[in-house]
Amino acid sequence: MALHPVSRIKLSTQIENQLKDQILTGKWKPGERLPSENELAEIFQVSRVSIRQALQSLSAQGLIETRVGDGSFISQPSIGTFMQDLIPDVYLADDSLRAVLEFRRVFEGPVAELAATRATDEQISHLAILYHQMLETANDVDRNSYYDLSFHMLIGEMTGNPMIIGVYRILNNVLRSSWHEMTAIKGPKTGFFYHERLLSAFRQRDPKLCREIMEEHVTNSWLLFFGDGEQADSSLSSPS
Repeated sequence: MALHPVSRIKLSTQIENQLKDQILTGKWKPGERLPSENELAEIFQVSRVSIRQALQSLSAQGLIETRVGDGSFISQPSIGTFMQDLIPDVYLADDSLRAVLEFRRVFEGPVAELAATRATDEQISHLAILYHQMLETANDVDRNSYYDLSFHMLIGEMTGNPMIIGVYRILNNVLRSSWHEMTAIKGPKTGFFYHERLLSAFRQRDPKLCREIMEEHVTNSWLLFFGDGEQADSSLSSPS
């Protein structure tokens, strides 16, 4: 492997990292005003251009709020703020079908159970719309896999838990790629069967049943790809 000279880290990035560390470690509190651009330029011994670039990046991440004529202030941190650093690791990690299905087997059953206790009537109605959109796009892998994943994403949102919602959003692109692959290989029929049952269980507001159906659903997918295919199919009383 050829070696290359290392590139210098941009001044604005170095400044951004130092300011970000002050914010995330709590040394600067929400609502606190940052030093002015001139003051920061003096502290870091750099131009205001580098300071402005660093502040713009922090603002885009939701860490600070810049008010015209008043300066920059520390924002109230959200779950999403602290989860931003997970994104590079997610994309560098193995996003194989096996990894995605393992994640789903661990995660989705309890999520469905919690969602059943918190879902609004409006959310359940939206879930029904997504189910019918799946039925209408049975012959279109792209659109069908989109509505299929959206169905599962909505269940995550129904929990009202910002950590769960954040995890789903971060993994969205990884999951979407694998969802398309699964739909293309196994077809939509299995999804119709389980999603109809899940929708019914959510309408009944039955947390235990929602968890059982979801766990059966993802286990069936696992068996279809990595286990005994006949065993998986035998547990599926699929509609004609």
